Amino acid sequence: MRILIYGINYAPELAGIGKYTGEMAHWLTGHGHEIRVVTAPPYYPKWRVWGGYSSRRYKLENSNGVKLYRCPLWVPEKVSGLKRILHLMSFAFSSAPVLISLIFWKPRVVLNVAPAIFTAPMALVAARLSGAKAWLHI
Repeated sequence: MRILIYGINYAPELAGIGKYTGEMAHWLTGHGHEIRVVTAPPYYPKWRVWGGYSSRRYKLENSNGVKLYRCPLWVPEKVSGLKRILHLMSFAFSSAPVLISLIFWKPRVVLNVAPAIFTAPMALVAARLSGAKAWLHI
């Protein structure tokens, strides 16, 4: 089955959602599913983009059979409520064109991984346009 995973955090982040989502994608790939992931460069938990990654450029990676589309985002040095909202919005805006381009890949499921308040609407649009099921994973 073709599964499109959409979420801001992904491996190699070692804590929280990124670690879990990376392990889930690799498990699904190992069980015969074709996985594509739209995500950001790793930045959590230090709130700084990791070395070897860019917060300003798009990057295509392959990781254990998973095709990753890393999208730019703004990462604040000091996190506050407003800055966190802007951070999440920056990813939602930069990732939307990549997500929409993947509707032609025809996924069967678009899996949106929380925190998803700003990405959920585009995940739903991508699912509807591609004929996929939409799944919000909290």
